[in-house]
Amino acid sequence: MPALSAVALLALIAAFCGFTVQSTPVPSGKDEAPTSFSAGRAKEHIEQIARAPHPSGSEAADRVRAHVEGELRKLGLNPSVQEATEVLPGSAASHLAGRVHNITATVPGRSSTGRILLVAHTDSTSSGPGASDDGLGVGAVLEIARVLKAGERTRNDVVLLFTDAEEIGQLGARAYVRNTPTLDPRRDVVINIDARGTTGPAVMFQTGERSAGVVGALGDRPPVTTSLADEVYRLLPNETDFTHFRDAGLTGLNFAVIGGSSRYHSTEDDIEHLDSGSLQDLGATALSATRSLAGADLEQVAGASDATWFNVGPVLVRYPAGAVLPLAGAALLAAVAAGWYARRRRALRPRKVAVAAAAFPLVLVAAGAIGWASWQVLLLVKPAYGRFTHGDPYRPELIVAAMVLLVVAVAWGWTRWARTRTTPVESLAAVLVWLVALTLATALALPGACYLFTWTALAGAAALALTVRLAEESPWRPVALALPGLPAAVLIVPLVVLLFPAVQLASAAAPLVFAALVAVLLLLPPAHLAGRPRAGLAIGLALALSGVALLGVGAAVDGTDRGHPLPVSLMYARDLDRSRAYWVSENADPDSWVAHYTDGARTSDLEKSIPALPAPPGGHLVGDAPAVAVAEPVVRTVSDERVADGRRLTLSVSAERGRSVLTALYVDTSSTEVVKANLAGAPGGSGEMPGGENRSYTATPWKWGFVHAAPPAEGFTLTLTVRGDGPVRLLAMTEEAGLPASALDRPLPGDRAYFADEAGLSLASRTYTF
Repeated sequence: MPALSAVALLALIAAFCGFTVQSTPVPSGKDEAPTSFSAGRAKEHIEQIARAPHPSGSEAADRVRAHVEGELRKLGLNPSVQEATEVLPGSAASHLAGRVHNITATVPGRSSTGRILLVAHTDSTSSGPGASDDGLGVGAVLEIARVLKAGERTRNDVVLLFTDAEEIGQLGARAYVRNTPTLDPRRDVVINIDARGTTGPAVMFQTGERSAGVVGALGDRPPVTTSLADEVYRLLPNETDFTHFRDAGLTGLNFAVIGGSSRYHSTEDDIEHLDSGSLQDLGATALSATRSLAGADLEQVAGASDATWFNVGPVLVRYPAGAVLPLAGAALLAAVAAGWYARRRRALRPRKVAVAAAAFPLVLVAAGAIGWASWQVLLLVKPAYGRFTHGDPYRPELIVAAMVLLVVAVAWGWTRWARTRTTPVESLAAVLVWLVALTLATALALPGACYLFTWTALAGAAALALTVRLAEESPWRPVALALPGLPAAVLIVPLVVLLFPAVQLASAAAPLVFAALVAVLLLLPPAHLAGRPRAGLAIGLALALSGVALLGVGAAVDGTDRGHPLPVSLMYARDLDRSRAYWVSENADPDSWVAHYTDGARTSDLEKSIPALPAPPGGHLVGDAPAVAVAEPVVRTVSDERVADGRRLTLSVSAERGRSVLTALYVDTSSTEVVKANLAGAPGGSGEMPGGENRSYTATPWKWGFVHAAPPAEGFTLTLTVRGDGPVRLLAMTEEAGLPASALDRPLPGDRAYFADEAGLSLASRTYTF
């Protein structure tokens, strides 16, 4: 039958478009042509970078930067190091500062109209070696630099920027923007390469203002991209290095890989799990964009407008943002005209359309509920899923398929219900009402997302008119009814595929709502062709039961083993005041390895002596540990004097017996009011920080805090101006990357991996009274 053939064809198109946004190319080997990007060559750099965790301030971070500088010199470039102290005052968290070391080198152009800043960060978290985040970016930039030097000289300068301390507030990027007066938003463009996972295709998810001036650079080798991602990302609190260039008025392209988040920021982000196909895709795509912009007149970017863009299979479609409202208006007019035409031909009853349209949002609500409820059920039957702090387990594919099947069952139920109360034309008109409403709403609020509904609404209007035009007995009538499924398959299905790794299973409600819309549009023709009600009910029940069964199978097969290790949390903490050492875990359900170090007791009081460890729900698991040498905080008085607004304490803060990657100072505000603070050595008065309470959320007395990331080996000098009648009570704390090997009598098993950001740390604290 033509109708079933049309639906089958749409399903194939949807599958193809979904495949294009999750596939990666075959990686090129080391023998690839010198003027082409080679994942094999880039991976050689990552092997050196990801030998161990290298948080900013660690010896491993020094080694990574030395490797980068050495490779740049081998290319005949002249790298320079920008050393700076960056201070980030906090109002709802501790003030943050860091000593950063950014590396820059320039590949000069022949007649530059501006600069391309190619950016990646050299640091990792303390809990993982950072092969993907951001060894992938650093390796890609070094390989791109080699390709640029091997080829013809570009028109514009290309600045290679390797930032420091991205993982702790993007301090390196902030310092570069602050201390580089030559940055010119009218002539400089940023290409940032980062990772929010360990696998998947290159995704370009953010630009700046004047996006039309840079998105065109993606045309020769389009990544997975959509202006919807740009709209949504700017509303989120998430930040990358690109954020601070964008805030400074620069535009550009922000790239990442986002699949495989189960290994992100953990010990599993190593060279073994680096996806060479992702490296090839990201590097070759960034190289293509760099070449395009490096050959363009960058002065024209300053006058560019914003744009809408999206993938249609392997092709990048883009048009000016100024076309969004006219196209939305055209969709509204087309829908009104089609409705008038259907009404004139007596094929549409407004009351029936209104009833069906009123019921349609229930499908979307049910889809969201399926996503939320499925995750809650999974947490009940698989508590270990709660340990994946970014929401995705290792093998979510069957679980995603199960959720989609359940949504299809709901969509089938609505279409069958509509069949009993409306004609096919009226069901389509009911969905068209919502497509037009979404088109108008997004045109005004999220113009970068409007394309999803605009083209689907235009196809729906055309389908409505065409269906009415055809005779009721025509076999092509159901084919016409399926017409809006084409833009849904081409535009919305890839978005659903992209959203699942972007938001993870914990937030699966978002992609499932879009999946529900696609399902309704694809199921309208067969739902109205299906036979007796019992047959339709049987199909719906079969879909629902299949979804439930597949959910169970997906959870059952997604176990943990050496290839998919169980995330665990273990930290080492020393309370130097009490001469005690602890093993600390944030595991809600301890496994045998964690239980070996902890005694099963839980406490919520650890934050009183280690402010960096606020209690998780249920408290920390703790156990006695041997006292071994780790970095210890030391605070000495430089000066202590009375001033007009109170008392001014100048303190020298350092670490002994180890290298601290983070040193913090907290003030007991129960008897002391902090008026202000100042970090010595910060440029241009930027070391000034307000007093008051910036940690009001804590139940401890340590309600004013200052954290210095990557402190100098000799320490730092902090001046506190305080008020109060009694002595000033301070708590100093250090954090060191890694656990002390001498204290571990059982090393981390092969089927375990450290939590993202909550493991593999050694902390020590000591209080002082002045």
